[in-house]
Amino acid sequence: MGIKNRKYFLLSVFLFLFHIDISAQEKYCWVSGDNFHDIKVAVSSDCEEGDLLWVVINDNNLDEWSLEQTIGQYCEFDSEIIIRKRNNGGLYLQCILHDEKSRKRRTDN
Repeated sequence: MGIKNRKYFLLSVFLFLFHIDISAQEKYCWVSGDNFHDIKVAVSSDCEEGDLLWVVINDNNLDEWSLEQTIGQYCEFDSEIIIRKRNNGGLYLQCILHDEKSRKRRTDN
C-alpha cells in the first residue's frame, strides 16, 4: 500500500470512529417521577448506556438526595453533569448514562 493510500485509509478509519462516537450520543432518555425510586425504575426500563439522561421530578423539586443518588448510580463521570433550574423553580439533571443498571455499593463481604 502506498503512502498516499495509507493516509486515506487512516483518515477513513478516524472519520468512521469519530462518527460512531458522535452517533452514540444522539439519543436521550427523559425520565420523571415523584421520587428517586420512580427514576430508578424508569432508567432501568427506558434507557440505554450512552443515552443523554434527562431527569425531572413531577410537581416537586429534585431534592439533593435524589440528585446525589442519580449522579452516583447512573452518570458517566468522564462527561459533563448538568444541574439547572427550570422556570417553575425546580431542578433538572442531565448527564450521559453510564449504564441502565445502577452502580452497586461496595461491601467488604
